[in-house]
Amino acid sequence: MSEIKEIINELKNIHDGNAWHGSSLKDALDGIKAEQAAVRPLKQAHSIWEIVAHIEGWEDVFLRRLEGQGTSESETGDFPVPAEQSEKAWKGMLEKLKNTHRELLNVVEKLPDSILETKIAGKDYSYRFLLRETVNHKVYHSGQIALLKKAFL
Repeated sequence: MSEIKEIINELKNIHDGNAWHGSSLKDALDGIKAEQAAVRPLKQAHSIWEIVAHIEGWEDVFLRRLEGQGTSESETGDFPVPAEQSEKAWKGMLEKLKNTHRELLNVVEKLPDSILETKIAGKDYSYRFLLRETVNHKVYHSGQIALLKKAFL
């Protein structure tokens, strides 16, 4: 199996498959309502909603970097606070996360293994580094969500 295919499998499993680290992101988010997602259970910690928005925003940045756009940061900010905390807005955030994940997979599926050592446009790191860090980023924040859910919901 090619390295790109391995990365694609990891991204799929972490998001909504059989993740090696525990619950997939989708499973961790299952059953969380808008009111629960918006709560900041620890004063200095982000809410589940903010973490989800952060994952989505940075996956969008990662996919644009992979497309050669060289984007430096998320358009929505690092951990954006939701303007509206309704059930409809929460479902919209989850749908946006799912769509960005799907777009990211579509971009990665088109990459050849030969590009892995190539530097990302305007960055000091390779496609391999960015793809591996995309996996790590999602695992890290999925774990935060799972922990917050277990501890406070």
